[in-house]
Amino acid sequence: MATQLDPHTTTPGRTRPAPRRAPQRGPWSRPELRTRLDSIRAYRARTRRVPLPGISTPNLALAGLQLLVGYEWLVSGVDKVLLGTFPDKMGGLLTAAIGGGRLPGFFAALLQNLVLPSAAPFGVVIEWGELLAGLGLIAAGLVTLLRPLAERYLSLRAALIFSYGAHLLDLLAPAAAIGAGLLGLSFFLLDGLPTPWFAPGIAYGGAIDTGLFLAVASVILVAGQLLQRHRHA
Repeated sequence: MATQLDPHTTTPGRTRPAPRRAPQRGPWSRPELRTRLDSIRAYRARTRRVPLPGISTPNLALAGLQLLVGYEWLVSGVDKVLLGTFPDKMGGLLTAAIGGGRLPGFFAALLQNLVLPSAAPFGVVIEWGELLAGLGLIAAGLVTLLRPLAERYLSLRAALIFSYGAHLLDLLAPAAAIGAGLLGLSFFLLDGLPTPWFAPGIAYGGAIDTGLFLAVASVILVAGQLLQRHRHA
């Protein structure tokens, strides 16, 4: 008479194989991605727009300030790079600024002990930092302005590629603004902390120092970008 074996029992010396687990599906697995693309196609069929992730309503004032500040830093950086001798002249410029007696004491000591011994490498960092900060801010401003056009006129695949680049720039734009702000603050200190107040003796000059203006504008950019990201989170 045959005995019926219980499938859940194991014979001596053998171990029962572990049950296979169903593969977990992440948010970008094939079925979820297909569902996402189908919903995007349906939305575009109704509205003739591709809903891109991120902030779809552009802040024109913020984008305009990004373009303005970015253009200022881009031109300044390109001029230094094309000059070709800015890093070599950095030491002489710093020596003259420190000897002029207009710098705050802590900033003069910082330049004397930290920057001046490695003036040429700092010169390379400054010229390329200005150039890259300008490019980053200009690219972020242009992407913000072009996002509605990309949603309406680009194909589905091109719009998704655009959205990935826009998301990357959204992450890098605050870093570019912070770097630009630090550069502007350093130039404001190099000018001797001029007071942004009424000065009839320089009526034909600017009331606000350029470095101070760029530093304040960068703070506004960082605050505006973080606030806009928080609102659309």
